[in-house]
Amino acid sequence: MKWALAQLNKISMPYTFEESLDLSELIGFENIKTIDDVLIKTTIREYGEDTYQCNFVISLNMGLEDSVSLEIIDYKIETEATELYTTNQEIADATIIETNTLDTKEAIIAAILSEKPVSISNHDYVDDSVDDIEDSEEDKINPAFASLKDLL
Repeated sequence: MKWALAQLNKISMPYTFEESLDLSELIGFENIKTIDDVLIKTTIREYGEDTYQCNFVISLNMGLEDSVSLEIIDYKIETEATELYTTNQEIADATIIETNTLDTKEAIIAAILSEKPVSISNHDYVDDSVDDIEDSEEDKINPAFASLKDLL
């Protein structure tokens, strides 16, 4: 969502609204194969002159590629994020508003990507080499102790 600073100055704070955002541009990024519209509930609070804090509640469904079979796996993200926007260059850890427009899209994308797993799989990994090691250890029983094997 984009807000002109002049528009924000006219709104009674805190201001809460809900929106649906199309982020289909993320399809193809890493293992994202599908993405539904992102539902966002935003609360904007004023923190001084041309300084605003935005709290986001983000909910979406996406299809991620299985790292083993390459099938599509449904994955749901529900997360919260907070971002501080300002025109004041001296405020640390804030996103600088450079064009007199507060744009929340980048913060929302960053929150989603930080919650998305690097890889995902529905398949259980079975390490066959462990069975081979166990079999080979049984074959290498010291002949002096072979008769003790029957006692167990």
